[in-house]
Amino acid sequence: MSPAWLAPQACSVLGAAHGRQGKPCQDASLSTELVGPDGQTLQLLAVADGHGSSRSWLSQRGSALACAEAQAAVADALSRTPLSDERAWRQLLREGLAAAVHRRWRAAISADWPQHSPDPAAALEPVAYGCTLGVLLLAPRWWGCTGLGDWDLVAVDRGGGAQLLSQEEGIGGLGGGEATASLCLPQGETLWAQRAQLQPLSSQGQLQALVLTTDGVRKSCASDADFLALCSQVIQLEEPQQLRRGLEQITRDGSGDDVSLAMALRAGPGSNPRPRGRRAALALAGAALALAGGLVAAQRLLQRPTAPAPDPVLLQQQTLCADPTRIRANLTPRRAQLQQLRRDPAAAAALLAAPQRDPLGALLARSQRGTLTACPALRQQLATLWRETGGKMPAVEVRADERPPAGDRPAAPGSR
Repeated sequence: MSPAWLAPQACSVLGAAHGRQGKPCQDASLSTELVGPDGQTLQLLAVADGHGSSRSWLSQRGSALACAEAQAAVADALSRTPLSDERAWRQLLREGLAAAVHRRWRAAISADWPQHSPDPAAALEPVAYGCTLGVLLLAPRWWGCTGLGDWDLVAVDRGGGAQLLSQEEGIGGLGGGEATASLCLPQGETLWAQRAQLQPLSSQGQLQALVLTTDGVRKSCASDADFLALCSQVIQLEEPQQLRRGLEQITRDGSGDDVSLAMALRAGPGSNPRPRGRRAALALAGAALALAGGLVAAQRLLQRPTAPAPDPVLLQQQTLCADPTRIRANLTPRRAQLQQLRRDPAAAAALLAAPQRDPLGALLARSQRGTLTACPALRQQLATLWRETGGKMPAVEVRADERPPAGDRPAAPGSR
C-alpha cells in the first residue's frame, strides 16, 4: 500500500429503475494496487457507465471491459515509467493512456462480440458496448485523473468541505440533452485531454479524500450542494457493506440509475480515521437523508429519533420543487414505472402503502390518483410523462397564486 493513501474502496450497485425493468447493472468499478519495478505502489480507481440504450445493448460488457483494460494499460505504463517522473505521467494521462485503453478496449470487444451477437459473422458494432470511463491514479507524491464521459471527481478537505474537481464541461458535436462522450466514438481518444490533470501532493496539504463517481450519484441528488455534502459524508464509511447499502439507498431514493463510487483517503499525520460502529452508521444515514431533504434536515432527524417520521412523498416533492432544474432528470427514468402503474392498480397500492421504500414511485402513484398538489413545474412534467406513456394525469385544483406567468413553461422532456 502507498504510504500516502489508505486502502481505497469501489462499489457499483444496480439502479432501482433498472431492477424494476429487469435490466442488468450497466456500471462497473474497480480499486486495485499496482507495484512498479522500483517497489513503489500506484493505486488505481476506475468507474465506467454503460449507456444502456437499445443501441448499446451490451454496454454492461463494455463497462466491465473498460475497467479491466484500463488496469492493464496502467500496469503496462507503470512497468516502463517511474512514478517519480511526473512529467511523463502527466503526458500519459493526457494522451498515452487514452490511446492504450482505446486500443485494448476495441480488441476486447472484438473478441467478445462473436460470443454475444445474434449473428457472430456480422461486423462489430462498437456502439453496442458504448460506455464512459473515469480513471484516478494515486501515487506516493501525486494524484492524477483522466478519462471521458459524464463522471465526476470530488475532493474533500480535512475540514469536511467538498469541491468538484472534474466534470464533463462540453461535448460539442455529440448532441444535446444528456449526450455524453463515449469509448465507442471514433474521436474518443481526443476527448481525454480535457479531463486529464496531475496534482503534486506537496500542494494539497488540506486534501483528505478523493471521490470518483458515475453520473447516477450526482443525478440522484437534488442539487450540487447535496452531492458535495454526500461526498463529504460517504468517506466516513469504513466497511464495504456500508458503502453498498448507502449506494442502494441513493439510487432507490434518487434517480433510479445505476450508481458507482470509488474513494480513497490520505494517510499520514492529521488524517481523519474512518469512524466505527455507531459513528459509521450515523454517517451512512446522514448521507442517504441528504438526498431527501438536505444535510441539515438529515442531522436534525438523526438528533430526534423519536420525532414523527415526515411524509416521504412530501419530502421528495419539496426537494424537486426547490430546484426545478432537477425535475426532468429525476422523472424521465421512471417512464417504465408509469407504464406499470397504468397496467397494474396493485402496483400503485403497494407504493402508497409503503412510500418510504420508493418515495418517487409513491409520488407518481399519488399523481395518478389526482391526490398530489405540487409546484407548477413538477405538475407540468408529471402531466407530460403520463401523456407520453399513453395515460393522463387527473387534474388537480390549482390556486391562483401558483399559476405560472404567461410564457413561463418548463422545458420539453428529453433523455439520452
